[in-house]
Amino acid sequence: MTINITEKIRKMMGWCPNAAFVNKKEEIYMVSYEGKYIDKIKGMGFRGFLGALHLVFGVWLISTALWVLAKREIFPWWGMDINIISSGILLAIGISSLIIFFNFVKSANVHRILAAVNLALLAGFFLYLSQFLVSSEFNYLSMFFDKLYNYYSFGLVTLLLFTLIVAIPNILTFFSKPAGEKKKGFLTATLLVIIVVFASLGAYYLYLNNQKNSMLAGEFGDVKIYKIEPGASWGSLFGMSSMYPYFIDSSDTTGHPISKDTFEAMQFLKSKEGGKVLAWWDFELEIKAAGKEPVISYASEAIKMTIARPASLYDKFEPDEKVADVSRFFATDSEDVAKGIAEKYGADLVYISRQRMNDLLGVMVFTANPDFNPQNLDIKTTGDYFEKIIKPTMGYKFNSGSEFKYFDKIFENKDVIIYKLK
Repeated sequence: MTINITEKIRKMMGWCPNAAFVNKKEEIYMVSYEGKYIDKIKGMGFRGFLGALHLVFGVWLISTALWVLAKREIFPWWGMDINIISSGILLAIGISSLIIFFNFVKSANVHRILAAVNLALLAGFFLYLSQFLVSSEFNYLSMFFDKLYNYYSFGLVTLLLFTLIVAIPNILTFFSKPAGEKKKGFLTATLLVIIVVFASLGAYYLYLNNQKNSMLAGEFGDVKIYKIEPGASWGSLFGMSSMYPYFIDSSDTTGHPISKDTFEAMQFLKSKEGGKVLAWWDFELEIKAAGKEPVISYASEAIKMTIARPASLYDKFEPDEKVADVSRFFATDSEDVAKGIAEKYGADLVYISRQRMNDLLGVMVFTANPDFNPQNLDIKTTGDYFEKIIKPTMGYKFNSGSEFKYFDKIFENKDVIIYKLK
């Protein structure tokens, strides 16, 4: 009998021939399996790549839309509208993309139809947000994605770039070669899902509106004032409810939070007899809520770029001459010139927001004199600019509570000063 010395030694060291046989079979199986798996991945080709794109974009768009909706931003009114409508479109595109991914191989014709629907939704997304473009574009790439979470605050370039990026997998799918039979039942079910999504968003919109209406503290024509209770969680601005316990809003323009002192000033202004009120257009809602008429209610087209987010849906620009005159009223260093402008427009009240007036004076100076050039006055520093340009103005003097020949100070608190023409 032949003895295998090598096998004998291996057995003495603990080697088991049966275990080796099993391990060998498993090794062969694993190599075979991995080879088939790799071949399967390679076999996916272009269509598999498109499916992966749809998966990534679908998850991204759905998570983004749900994140924005979860913030429950109900102020200002246009912010809530933008969040609901834009997030709804992205949510529908995201769901459609996931459906394409999970059934990518079997229904290529249906995928092309869904891709066409996504492209149509993206066109609507672009056209809608193009009416609310911000005045300045982003400076850093990271800020590009932050715009999604800040009322979709795109400029034209960033909106176009975002739309094209989201469109990539759908364009590739739409122009890919069809394979497989068309499934009408599947397409109908998909469209039904999208309809349910938009219907759910409509119900969510009504829910937010009802919550907002429950906060209504006062209504003055189209102007509404909402009381923000401490600890409220309706949107990011309510973290400042102790500083700004009210929000003033209107469907004609954008609203903003107001302080308790501002609300007190509005109540005082409401009790006073008088004609029109001279103030910068940012504070028109406070003046209208007090039952008075502001000389200007909005910016002029000449200074459109000073508006953070102009909206073609509701913008009603004031005449250039009127806005320039109001700017001159505050930017001039002559009380006589200011008095003449007030009389020209039948205004006998001046409303000053103390927190923002000095910052706005820079805009007023350039609006009053578009050819103004600080270099002509040997201004080299911000300190020089403040001392030579801002400090001499009537606006700065009003904001400082100065005494005047033609104007009497009739109200003053931490946030507001009101003057009356003698």
